[in-house]
Amino acid sequence: MKGMSYRDKMIVLIISIIIILVAGFFALIKPAYDKLVADTATHEETQKTWDGIKQKLDAIEPLQDTVTEIRNEGNETAQIFVNEVFASANDTYDVQKVGYTVDQHIQPAIDKCKLRVDSMQISEVSSEQLTYYYYTPNVATYSLLEAADINGKYAEAVEEAMKADTVLTSEEKATAEVQTISVEMTVKGQKEGLMTFLDEIKGDKNAVLVSTVNVDDYKFQLPEEEDGEQETLPEGEGWSTMSLVVKFYNAKAIDTPDFDNMQVAATEAAG
Repeated sequence: MKGMSYRDKMIVLIISIIIILVAGFFALIKPAYDKLVADTATHEETQKTWDGIKQKLDAIEPLQDTVTEIRNEGNETAQIFVNEVFASANDTYDVQKVGYTVDQHIQPAIDKCKLRVDSMQISEVSSEQLTYYYYTPNVATYSLLEAADINGKYAEAVEEAMKADTVLTSEEKATAEVQTISVEMTVKGQKEGLMTFLDEIKGDKNAVLVSTVNVDDYKFQLPEEEDGEQETLPEGEGWSTMSLVVKFYNAKAIDTPDFDNMQVAATEAAG
């Protein structure tokens, strides 16, 4: 560089500095910059993933509250089907003792009504499909009534009376499968005793239904002892043989949600 002028030396120096800076940029700064760009992309992707997870986490508590609320409302309605005669079955899922419990449960009503049991058969526990039941009004109409309804009041009244039927017939009927056990009895008793027995079953807090009532002498005119030729008693004062079928229904209460275990199970299932 001895033969070079000061100007040339400065040019060479500047070019050298530029080369060093470019080389340094490619050797040091560019990899760091590329890493920064990659890390920024990873951060943005991770942040997006976290935002989705956080959104789900934020939804868990309200969802848990909704599940608990629905469970409580449903359980309150379903309590009628949590039958105390099925208590052992609800606790252990073993139905062996249900028949005995049913017999012990129904016997006080039989004794109170002074029904004499000639035969009794208790079925095995089984399942039965129950369908949604609702009342359909029997609305009567005729041409003169419709002609007289110039203000539309009759039409409005009919529409209001048939509202439930109109809505429910357009929807799919809900069904539910429950446990059931039947008691078939042949008994002798008086009319008053039969009506008292039906009232006892009606007042039972459990899901119990008298599904069949057959009365041999609906006038209840036979004397208590039917041997030999005997005159009939005044209507309603005598006895009769009756066939009764009483059905008990049961459904286990809905468990209280254990959200902690549910989350653990869901995490394990997700791997």
